[in-house]
Amino acid sequence: MMDKVSIHQKMIVVKSADIDELNHVNNVVYLSWVQDIAKEHWQIRASQEIINQYKWVVVNHKITYKKPLKIHQKAFIKTQVFDNAKGALWGRMVWIYDDSEVLVAEANTQWCLVDTQSFKPRRITDEIKSIFLAYE
Repeated sequence: MMDKVSIHQKMIVVKSADIDELNHVNNVVYLSWVQDIAKEHWQIRASQEIINQYKWVVVNHKITYKKPLKIHQKAFIKTQVFDNAKGALWGRMVWIYDDSEVLVAEANTQWCLVDTQSFKPRRITDEIKSIFLAYE
């Protein structure tokens, strides 16, 4: 039975470089935030030995945009993995909120664990799972 799922979160401030011709955060910027927070979560939780041995590559991202963010707004980004790792694949959710705690975007993503030397997929072991999940 799952006891605890590691959640990683951070706050950023929207910069002028994040803004597109519609005067709000560009969709590609949201995607980079999704990738950045997933990478940070891995790097904060995993040992250097594991980081040196494995990398994550994106299989797919499904992003739903709900409300625009504007320049100088704060964005609160939160992520966690699902308890559904299968083979080399693992799902992750990312939520992006504005400074009023309103959900502005969410991403359901699929990642594949690969060996850093061969770049071949590697089965997600219990050791890797334990980086993000704690069981009783």
